[in-house]
Amino acid sequence: MPGRMREVELVEAADEPARSRSAPEPDPGRRVDVELPDDVRAARGWVRRHAPWLVAAVAVVVGSLAGAQLVLDHREDARVAALAAVPGIVPPVDATVGVLWRADPLLAPALRSGAVVDGMLVGGVQDEAGAPAIVGLDPDTGVVAWRTPVDLPTPPRTSPELWNSCSAVPRGGSEVAVCVSQQVGEDVVGIPPSSVWVLDPADGRVLADREVEGGWGLTFSDGALVVARPVTDGGEPARTDAGTVRWQVRADDPVSGQTRWTWTTPPTDTVGREDGPEGATATGTASLETLDDHVVLVVDSHGWVLADDGELLLDVPLDPASWLQPARAGVFVESRWTSSAYSGTLLLADGSRVAIDETASWLAVDDGSAPDVMFTVGQAPGGADGLSGRSARTGQQLWHLDGTIVTSLLLDGTLYVATSDSLVAVDATSGDVHWRTPTDHLPQQLSTDGRYLLLPGLGVTLEAYTLTDGELAWTADLSDEVSDGRSTVLVAGFQSGWHDPRLYVWMDTGAIAVLG
Repeated sequence: MPGRMREVELVEAADEPARSRSAPEPDPGRRVDVELPDDVRAARGWVRRHAPWLVAAVAVVVGSLAGAQLVLDHREDARVAALAAVPGIVPPVDATVGVLWRADPLLAPALRSGAVVDGMLVGGVQDEAGAPAIVGLDPDTGVVAWRTPVDLPTPPRTSPELWNSCSAVPRGGSEVAVCVSQQVGEDVVGIPPSSVWVLDPADGRVLADREVEGGWGLTFSDGALVVARPVTDGGEPARTDAGTVRWQVRADDPVSGQTRWTWTTPPTDTVGREDGPEGATATGTASLETLDDHVVLVVDSHGWVLADDGELLLDVPLDPASWLQPARAGVFVESRWTSSAYSGTLLLADGSRVAIDETASWLAVDDGSAPDVMFTVGQAPGGADGLSGRSARTGQQLWHLDGTIVTSLLLDGTLYVATSDSLVAVDATSGDVHWRTPTDHLPQQLSTDGRYLLLPGLGVTLEAYTLTDGELAWTADLSDEVSDGRSTVLVAGFQSGWHDPRLYVWMDTGAIAVLG
């Protein structure tokens, strides 16, 4: 009933109305009559009646928020873990990044040209006497797990300088390490043969080895060792003074040597035949490389693109001043360089050709998103000028970004571009600019761990920018830690290994400080 008087006892309560400062203090325990406003009585009654429901509702909301955050954290962890398998993605780093381990000048080549194979960093090295070996390292500590001495096919008279490259090649549900070594230097005459060793990454045991003649093409595709060699019309090895040869491309199992497929070119003329047998440059040379699921063979002024099962996809006559480049999505570019400018022709997957005044753009990281878009760059006196996104189906330009382009990478449908004075995030399909962050120095390279864009700063510093808005998240100054007490240190910047995309600093001594 409105206005009804109730008898209550005064107690300490957080939800009581505040007393007037001028009101007299009641005696402890004294009963007084207090008239509660109707709205207060109604609110308190509703709370008492619904208290169990309110407690449950609050618990549900709090639990839902916590659960949602756990789901988001789990998704982000899963995304970063999946990106770890993308070539070029570096291991996660934060502001506490520092030197994990150091490789001395004799061990450093294993990192620069090595590859992580089933968790082991495998690379080629030479000792102080020049003797070659393949080593297996723990990529997180640098501890040498094994060292396997290897022999060159033709022992040189002096200790040669070797170019080494190791790759992870899948085989039978696991991986084998395949290392290729070739002599280089001023004392080397002609094109020396290449040595190929196939090793078990667990213990360094040599599973197979072979020699590939100088000038032959060599690559790896779909778990196979692929070699291009000159042959006669009947498939026999061609003579070194032959004026016309065919090139046989053969894919073999790297361990057993069993042939999986072969493909042979039409007859091709060798360079130098007009000078007679004595002036012929052997039978010419072949360039063979793997690009995604394609094998590309270029001999003199002709190129062929094969599927990874040996099927011929493209047959491309090349001008003397042109070369064949991969783009994306099965598109290739026949590029030319004339008068300080690029020009070329897009070779689309359906066989059509589109003339452009640009060349294919190289991506430091390509996670496969935006699969229907390819990227091209122009050329100016200061460097690569302008970047375009094009339809991989028609070659039509979808968008264009002005500026001197240094490098770029593709992640989750966004193209992150380092220009001469800024970082830019562009929607790879529409060209919409998500954000642009000015930089006070010329970027030397651009890396990512899937969470940040990692940019070498001035001196020996590493800058991390957020992917979402381009804000500077943190900066790590590693000058003292990297120099390790030396008064001076010449740094080639924060490099990223060829097959092992681990950040490292390469010093003037030839040593490497591995970061993480």
